[in-house]
Amino acid sequence: MIDLSSYTSIESALFIKWVIPNFETATISDYHLPITFGGDTYTNIGNLLSIGNTTSELKASASQLSISLSGLPTNSISDLLNNEIKGSDIEIFRGLFDPITHTLLSIGEDNPIKKFEGIVTNYGISDSIDPYSNTSSTTITLTCNSMVEVLAKKINGRRTNPVDFPDDKSMNRVQPLSNSNYNFGAP
Repeated sequence: MIDLSSYTSIESALFIKWVIPNFETATISDYHLPITFGGDTYTNIGNLLSIGNTTSELKASASQLSISLSGLPTNSISDLLNNEIKGSDIEIFRGLFDPITHTLLSIGEDNPIKKFEGIVTNYGISDSIDPYSNTSSTTITLTCNSMVEVLAKKINGRRTNPVDFPDDKSMNRVQPLSNSNYNFGAP
């Protein structure tokens, strides 16, 4: 447990590491300064980043959250759409800062704290156009499931096709048994 009792005030910020396969890794933050940790520099985009509510629990649980990125250039959207957004990895960290020096608090190895780890399961893109000021804005909203939720939906089992196990003699009875009707509990 982190002890913050010796601090009179703290700042908090969220950091997102979004790994898109065969593309780039986006490292962004809602903090007002760029911050480097874990070998990555997180670019500050401030209010252009919005993250849905999360719950803090002692035990990992299945959860879902949404992340909205606003003010994206049109060419960035087309680049994203040409890559594998669904299934890409997302990590969210929370950093605690000294409000005077704007440095991460020295509270051990737990700062920044990993808050969420999962994958993007869906996304939506919305455009808003203001004809009076001749401006437009593009927002992409990512729906992310935690790794616990992803693993809970995973189907496990052994394939029972004899061609998959040509040397396994126990598979010889699979085909005849698949068409059999068992009368369980009969005398």
